[in-house]
Parts: sequence; C-alpha cells; structure tokens
Amino acid sequence: MRRLRIGPKILRVRDEPEPPPTHPGALSPLVCLHGAGMSSVVWMDLLRQIAPARRIIAPDLPGHGQSDPWQDVSLDRYRDAVAAMCEQLKLERVTLMGHSLGGAVALHCALSWPKRVAGLLLVASAAQLDTPEELLQRLRTELPEGDETQVDTMPPSLADLAFSPATPRELRSRWQAVLMQAPRQGVLDDFRLCQRLDLRAKLDPLRIPTLIIGGTDDLLVSPEQLTETQQAIPGAELTLIPSAGHLVMLEQPTAFVNRLKQFLSAVA
Repeated sequence: MRRLRIGPKILRVRDEPEPPPTHPGALSPLVCLHGAGMSSVVWMDLLRQIAPARRIIAPDLPGHGQSDPWQDVSLDRYRDAVAAMCEQLKLERVTLMGHSLGGAVALHCALSWPKRVAGLLLVASAAQLDTPEELLQRLRTELPEGDETQVDTMPPSLADLAFSPATPRELRSRWQAVLMQAPRQGVLDDFRLCQRLDLRAKLDPLRIPTLIIGGTDDLLVSPEQLTETQQAIPGAELTLIPSAGHLVMLEQPTAFVNRLKQFLSAVA
C-alpha cells in the first residue's frame, strides 16, 4: 500500500507492479474504484491476474479502508480524490474501472475530464443507482451501533442481495467476512448517495470506449439498468455473466477477467 498525502489527509493506494512500467508504449494504468462501504480489498485477486502486464492502481476512497475521511460523502468528493491521486502519481491518462458506487464515481470522472480517460469499465454499475428504503432500514438494524464503529463484515440482508444463489457458500462466506471496511456512518452515507444518484441526462456527449459488465442474477443493479446505461452511451458494450450477482468479479472471476482483458486489449 502506498501512502499519499493530499492536503492534511492520507489516501492509501494499492499500486502494482512496483516499480511501475515506464517504457515507451506502456499501457495506460487501470484505476480500480471499489463500491459502497468497501475498500480496495475487493480488487486484490484482480491485481494478481493483471499486473505486471499493466499498472493497476486501486485506492481506498476517503473514509474507507486505510484512508482518512474527508469532510462529507458526495460524488464530487470521491471524484476529486481520484483526480488528486492521479495528479500525485503523475498519471496523465488512465483507464477507469469502478464497481457499483465506484462505477458511478468512474463515470463522473470520465464526464468531468474525458481527455484523461482512455477507457471506462462499469462493473455492476449504471448511470442511475437506487437503494430501496427497506434495505437502508435493514442496514441500520444490522450494522453495529455507533457512527464511528468500524464495519468489517457484510450484513446478511446486503449479502443476500449481493451474491447469486449459484455462488458457492464457501466463497460467499469468505468474501462476506472481509469486504466491508468503513465506519457505520460511512456505509449508510454511501448507500444514501446511491439512493439519489442519477447521471443519465449527462451521458450523450460521452465518447470514450466503454464496457459494462454485470451478473444475470444481480438484485442490486439489475440487467435492465445496465442495458439502459449501455444504450445511452454511444458505442458502449454490455456483457452479462451467468450465475453471478452484484459481485460478478468475485463470483465468476475467470469469465470476468477474460472479458476485461479483451476490452483492455481493444483499448490499447
């Protein structure tokens, strides 16, 4: 993990390989953004499969994992953290990949500074997200008490929606135990942000190679939502992976990585 100082705050970043490739013609770095209440841990297996062929950078967004919290939780705040990270690491042009809320952050980055984005991958993510009020109520009940109490384990109600019924119980249990890495209030704030997030009206000018990957069994961001976003972004592609839910990159890693590599080769 690298420790970046951004003003008075610390942003922790996974950065592989070390040292990064600097030769002429080196592929654009892949910046991976995690979802609500999670951390860069969600990308650890991917780092091992993609690096060192390409530089992979996965930050803990502010208030998640080992990164300091910033003033508030907003899409602009997360975008600005990604921009500050890219500036410190001297990344002039990147490929962005985000999961769920992280996909919305990646999309917001691409809309804000398109000339710096070589490609865009939305993983179980769409231009419009939604958190049912019923899920928020359950999270308030199931999360440990105390706004600053660290949440490490995915609550049962969220896990039931995040994983496909086809996912082996052992795999679900392993990831459910480590995926959440944020204080209780931060988790709730992330899901509230998802509840009102809608970027659909801003998509038409986007002219960046885009791939949307989702699971056929996703109950949090439906295939219909993915299709709507794919149709609104000129030239965007959509891949739905069978027997996968909201955590498609963990539930069906081989199919996910194969499709990811195919897209990255086309972008390169």
